[in-house]
Amino acid sequence: MAILNLGVRWPMLWRWVLLLLLGVVVACAALVPQHGWDANFGPVVPHDSFPADCSLCHQAGGWHQLRADFTYDHQKATGVELRGAHANAGCLLCHNDRGPVQQFAAQGCAGCHADPHLDRLGRNCGDCHQERTWTPNDAIARHDRTRFPLVGPHAAAACFRCHPGAQVGNFAGAPVECSQCHRDDRDRTVDPNHVQLGYVDRCERCHVPVDWRPARFDHPASFPLTQGHAGRSCRSCHQTPNVFTGLSTDCASCHADRYTNALEPAHGSAGFGTACAQCHGSRGWAPASWPHPTTFPLTFAHAGRRCTACHAGQVYQGTSGTCSSCHLAAFQNTRNPNHVQLGYPTDCAACHRTASWRGGTSEHPATFPLQNAHQRACSTCHTTPGTYSGLSPQCAACHQAEYQATSNPPHAAYQMSTQCQQCHGTAAWRPATFVHRFPITSGEHRNLACFDCHDNAANRAQFECIHCHEHRQTKMNDEHRGVSGYVWASANCYQCHPRGRH
Repeated sequence: MAILNLGVRWPMLWRWVLLLLLGVVVACAALVPQHGWDANFGPVVPHDSFPADCSLCHQAGGWHQLRADFTYDHQKATGVELRGAHANAGCLLCHNDRGPVQQFAAQGCAGCHADPHLDRLGRNCGDCHQERTWTPNDAIARHDRTRFPLVGPHAAAACFRCHPGAQVGNFAGAPVECSQCHRDDRDRTVDPNHVQLGYVDRCERCHVPVDWRPARFDHPASFPLTQGHAGRSCRSCHQTPNVFTGLSTDCASCHADRYTNALEPAHGSAGFGTACAQCHGSRGWAPASWPHPTTFPLTFAHAGRRCTACHAGQVYQGTSGTCSSCHLAAFQNTRNPNHVQLGYPTDCAACHRTASWRGGTSEHPATFPLQNAHQRACSTCHTTPGTYSGLSPQCAACHQAEYQATSNPPHAAYQMSTQCQQCHGTAAWRPATFVHRFPITSGEHRNLACFDCHDNAANRAQFECIHCHEHRQTKMNDEHRGVSGYVWASANCYQCHPRGRH
């Protein structure tokens, strides 16, 4: 009976076995990639329109490897040039079983690239990105168009430091108030304590985006922080923590120790007041400037000297204002000229100035003013030591050697005057100007050398017109017949022809 029942059920059992075997085959087909294709490479691209010769693209023995020498000119084959990173992208990233690639290319960047900005920055990706890399172009310059330009360290900060969603493309909702990002900096600042003093917002009142330190603060106009007072920490003056009111603006309230310790001059014993600003500025404690009495102004070499250079023993009252009270030794030791021997007065200012002791100028007699090259040391002319009178004011008294040595023209041979000033000036011996005694210096006679006319070596002062103008006396006599006073002689020629003309 059981056998009979088994026979009755046998066809049904076979059906179950066949279904089981079919399931195993299907499972194996799913586990083993068709033709060796790995699903990790992406979807299989339909090859319906491809050439039947697979070896044109694939290597033998596996469908997932392209030939090493495989090349494909995308622009030539499709009319679309692949630029930048697109040129190195795998074919399957665009060509797959999602559908025709033209359908997605028509959508622009959004056809392939999901918008991480959630459509908050528009769909024109090319405004910020380019095909070479996904990194945005000119991010800092574009940020300047927002209400928070990136200046200083802000330009180097990572986007996500201010935009928490930047790593997933979300740049919306970033605050522009300093305190929103710098709350921790504010809370841990103790000099001064920002929280305790209520400095909780508007950081830009003291800080700039270039750097957090140093901070700037509009100090009251009654005590501006200038030069040496600027750039110091608040507690340099406000030494009680977080107390910034009630301080005196008097210099001595901070600089009393400097006043007490100053030794040159000793401020206390000299009776100096504590109004430091009379002599000192905020640039630095030294050097100081003090308004010296107008009866003795400190000019040139007197300026910038130590007070004790004149006020010996730290005594600043009763010092004489006469030059000799300080310069008597210089007066007595001067030898050129010897001030003591010549009886010079001790009023040094008559010849000397405060610029320098040397180079004194004395009022030379008006009969011989010292001008130009004559402004020389006294001993140049007054060669006898200590003798400064009795010298002749005549030029030749000093310049006789130059007179004798001059050969163009030879002054001595021509018996020229020793009144050198007739031709020479005090600026220099050369060049000289000579006014010819006769006006034959124009026309054809211009620029003639002296010896052209004065050719008599025995008597250079003599000249003869007929030596140059070799006229025949008989011809000249005929041409001057009837001319009153005509004589065949150079002196007579000059009388009628003073400029050498007919």
